[in-house]
Amino acid sequence: MLFLKDIVGHGQVVRTLLNAVSNDKVSHAYLFAGPEGVGKATTALAFARALLCARPAGGDACGECRECRQVEHFNHPDFYYLKPDGLSIKIEQVREIQRKTMFRAYQGSRKVFLVEQAETMTAEAANCLLKVLEEPPGDTVFILLSARPQVLLPTVLSRCQQYFFRHIPGYELASSLSAQHGFPPEKARLLAALSGGSMGRALAWAEGAFQEERAAAVRLCALLREAGALEALEIAGEISKIRKDVLKLLDMLACWYRDLLVWKETGEAGLLFNHDMADSLRNEAAFWECGRLVEIIESIEKVKNKIQANANTGLALEVLFLRLAGGISGRRQTEEVDTSGNTGSGSAF
Repeated sequence: MLFLKDIVGHGQVVRTLLNAVSNDKVSHAYLFAGPEGVGKATTALAFARALLCARPAGGDACGECRECRQVEHFNHPDFYYLKPDGLSIKIEQVREIQRKTMFRAYQGSRKVFLVEQAETMTAEAANCLLKVLEEPPGDTVFILLSARPQVLLPTVLSRCQQYFFRHIPGYELASSLSAQHGFPPEKARLLAALSGGSMGRALAWAEGAFQEERAAAVRLCALLREAGALEALEIAGEISKIRKDVLKLLDMLACWYRDLLVWKETGEAGLLFNHDMADSLRNEAAFWECGRLVEIIESIEKVKNKIQANANTGLALEVLFLRLAGGISGRRQTEEVDTSGNTGSGSAF
């Protein structure tokens, strides 16, 4: 478990939290909002440890007292971590929180309630939590985490101090991956690029079969370049069956095409994310024009956004792979294939 001072990419948020603890000006409720994997939960856990620490130094946890060890192992009697039960946080869970707020802290002077995926609260659960936030006990601190704060009740939002977490700059993320997690600089740069500014995603990449997954993405690029329209559709159908890995694949594709573009424009291996595959990139780049690569990268990003917004994965991949295969020119206006299953006029993306 990290200290607040070790959090990467969110310096302003961290400084504000440290000052709040150091000056004993802690609010009764906080909202940490931002994309998945950018450090909301990590920061919330570090903040909770600082709030419950018996000997905080400069607003941060000491890391040595009993309270710090208890929070780290999730067995502190005044630290409660609430997660969705299935797909949502239900009213029974919030009622249990409401009941616990009525009792004094067992240890120290505070109770901390950390609510993950707060946007999944049912309407009844959200209204129940609102009652607690309207008349909060003096020794209670709520920390709500949400990737979609716009879904929360405005009245809940208004009772929280709100902090917005953005994607971590690539150079900061790469530096942290090297310093805190021991990755070689070149691999750290690649992981940072693939993750899109998300520490959680970068570490997930590293834990998986990274080399095999990247090799599969590179083979897919070459296969699609040679594929006809029918084969591209068949490939899209197969890949759409493993939806949980589709976004990861698209990240790798975008990174590969980006490196192709960089090589075409500069010929500088030092600027590549896939630095260890410079020979393969040089050979593949001979088949591409810069303008076409730009169009492909833009199309991949648009498809990622559609899939993240719960669009039809199969249809989105079909249109994308047809473009990558040359079945649909990136410059040609075509009948729009709406990923909800409808069609209309205009560009497909």
